Amino acid sequence: MRPALLLFATLLALPGFAADAPADSPAAKKPVRQARNQNPLPDSVAGVPEEEYAKVRRALMMSYGDETIAAARKRLAELKERTRFTNGRQEAEDLRLDFEKARDEMVKATVDAVQKLDPSITKDSLVLTLNAIEEAVKKRGQEATQRAREKEAAEAKLAKKDAPEAKPETPVAAAPEAKPMTPAQLLADVEGVSAEDMKKFRAAAFVAQKDPAVKELKAKQNELRKQAEFASADEKKNMRNDFETLMADLRNANLAAISKAAPSLSKETLEKIMEAVEERTKAAAKKAPAKATKTPLKPFPFAEKK
Repeated sequence: MRPALLLFATLLALPGFAADAPADSPAAKKPVRQARNQNPLPDSVAGVPEEEYAKVRRALMMSYGDETIAAARKRLAELKERTRFTNGRQEAEDLRLDFEKARDEMVKATVDAVQKLDPSITKDSLVLTLNAIEEAVKKRGQEATQRAREKEAAEAKLAKKDAPEAKPETPVAAAPEAKPMTPAQLLADVEGVSAEDMKKFRAAAFVAQKDPAVKELKAKQNELRKQAEFASADEKKNMRNDFETLMADLRNANLAAISKAAPSLSKETLEKIMEAVEERTKAAAKKAPAKATKTPLKPFPFAEKK
């Protein structure tokens, strides 16, 4: 009959019996002060008569120092230490088999030692007692764990109660939503350009929007943007060159139309204003939220420089 128990943990607790050994035990000649730890032995064991149980208790305590049991106990301790270094399923399985073998050796050594001390003790009574001891040890362990958890929860609750009340966080004002730049903002004064030249440029830019070449290129640009909205990532990648070419053409057309509408403006002045407007367009595109538009910011009246 093979006991289903953790003999290693159970038999390690056996020295604690001494304080509770019966008065007629040879090892208990003098009264012993009650140990602080709870006795691992239950008051009684189902299926084991009281007189038989007293003999089993006494024999277990007296057999603790048996050389064979000590060797088996040492072997189990070594295997327990090995669990810290086990790596992989195969090693774990090998260790499990070693534990099974060591446990069987502990069972045999315990039974042989007890029955050698007191042949009147039956093997069934001994196995039932060891099972009961293991259950008692397991129950005390569970209770200790539960008490530790309750204590930790109580301390955490107390600490939370004593902690200063957290002040509600001041709600952070939402950043104002970025709005597309207006034509007036895009065409604001440029440093280094006179107010008179800026006035001429703004008027010419308005006229340039009616230029046939500019209108045609802007229509193509709008069509290409619509296609890009429903294109896949690969298709958008392939359309990149078309966008860049079209935007460069639109910039050149805008510049030619403005130059035609304001012939008194020098090429250097036109380029300087165009570059400033393009920088403002790029800055506005970076500030705008991603959900603001599905397509690139539509500049007015210019496109990006190639």
